[in-house]
Amino acid sequence: MNFTPIIKEVGRGIRGARGLDAVAAKTAFAALLEGEVSDIQLGAWWLAMRIKGETPEELAAFVDAMHGTLAFRIKTDRPVAVLACYNGARQLPNLTPLLAWALAQLGMRVLLHGVTQDATRVTTHDLFAALNFPIAESAENTERALNERGMAFTPLDALHPKLAALISNRWRIGVRSTPHTVTKLLLPIDGPSVRVIALTHGDYIERMGAYISTQPDAKALVFRGCEGEPVLHPKRAVSVGIFENETSHMHDWPGVTVHDLPDNCEIATTVAYIESVIQGARPMPPWIDWLARHVHLLSYGTYSAKN
Repeated sequence: MNFTPIIKEVGRGIRGARGLDAVAAKTAFAALLEGEVSDIQLGAWWLAMRIKGETPEELAAFVDAMHGTLAFRIKTDRPVAVLACYNGARQLPNLTPLLAWALAQLGMRVLLHGVTQDATRVTTHDLFAALNFPIAESAENTERALNERGMAFTPLDALHPKLAALISNRWRIGVRSTPHTVTKLLLPIDGPSVRVIALTHGDYIERMGAYISTQPDAKALVFRGCEGEPVLHPKRAVSVGIFENETSHMHDWPGVTVHDLPDNCEIATTVAYIESVIQGARPMPPWIDWLARHVHLLSYGTYSAKN
């Protein structure tokens, strides 16, 4: 593909850059997924999009291209919470596996997707493996885990190898960009679902909300996650956007003044903490319980602005 016209449109800086129309955006992202773009043009596009940001129209087209090349989809007749896990922890313990377990205890099915390793952080995949929670790399195994255990972590390498290869360029270029935003919208579910989407910056949250608000029948919670993972920060007040059928409203997690979290995010320490909650030796952290209840309410169509 001749990518030069694409870069000329998006690479004019934060004020001069223009958004691509839907056809051009979908074609461009498909070419990126297929590896049809040279390294130098990939790098130019990567940084240009990080500076410019995605328009709702571009984001919708990128998501369409992504979903068109999924390795497999999961069929379900029960609501599935879909958690995107691409950041990991480097300070506080990563309690995403505990949120998945809490949702499963409420009778939900929970599909988590993400990276399998990050040399600088503790990933959700690391913790699932250490906790002996189900990790599934095929449609059959994922559906079995959802039915039998209520949850499954499916690596992006298995779910969408082309997208996994694309976002891995982060390590060569040095920063994340549009592919990471698009990946958090991945929805490999045929059936009812709700996406739990955590981001790291306010402007990304606005863009994501603008996109989701245009999608009929979409359900999602969007918020600034704890180090980017799909859980709330215990001590920070967090505004959570609730999106349902092209409507939206905000709910605020107020934060807590004290908590009993360990002072590091090491795998063994985090696993011990999560297991102590599962075994009833300590209560469910209130920020995990709060988020689980809101996800459950939205999933089963009983949500309202009063909840």
